[in-house]
Amino acid sequence: MIKKALIKKNPINLLIAIIFLAFIFSNKNIFIKKIRSDNSLPEKIYNFMKYKENRIKIFNKAIALNNGSSCNTCVYFVSEVLRNNNIDIDTSTCNTHQLIDILEENNFKKEKDYKKLKPGNICFTTDEYLNTEGIPSHTYIFMGWEKENNYSYAYICDNQAKDYKNKIYHLRNIKNHEILNNKSKEPFSFFMYK
Repeated sequence: MIKKALIKKNPINLLIAIIFLAFIFSNKNIFIKKIRSDNSLPEKIYNFMKYKENRIKIFNKAIALNNGSSCNTCVYFVSEVLRNNNIDIDTSTCNTHQLIDILEENNFKKEKDYKKLKPGNICFTTDEYLNTEGIPSHTYIFMGWEKENNYSYAYICDNQAKDYKNKIYHLRNIKNHEILNNKSKEPFSFFMYK
């Protein structure tokens, strides 16, 4: 607590204290990354994406990389999340096939059992024909299940906020194909983790 006498004697001290506190609060993500640097990559991703400011920053950067459009921006979104967690991915990476190749080159493992998902894992859907062996039509960050031991709806982060009431962090039916706002939402196919 700053004493009133100290403030009256030297108002510069108050100004310095205010600037310092503003810096700490506006840059809290810098400190979060350092505190959590010993965690696994999925934990780092999850902890990073828990913060709304980080989600908005990632969303806006992904849109900028996609020439101002949020449509078909999922790979830019996930790639930007990975770049913010020290995975080297070129900013020109723009489709799921490229992203999967890069993750495999970086020794990411692939798992098809969605019951093994952990917060921070990178998920991929089927292709638009619901084929699990095709090129995934979408990618997103898994954040957790809506209900324990119920593997239909999950909290995720992705670029499709406009389809989910402008929420980057939202519920998605990952188990079943769904039509939402006249748009196809393909089901989960596999996830990748390191």
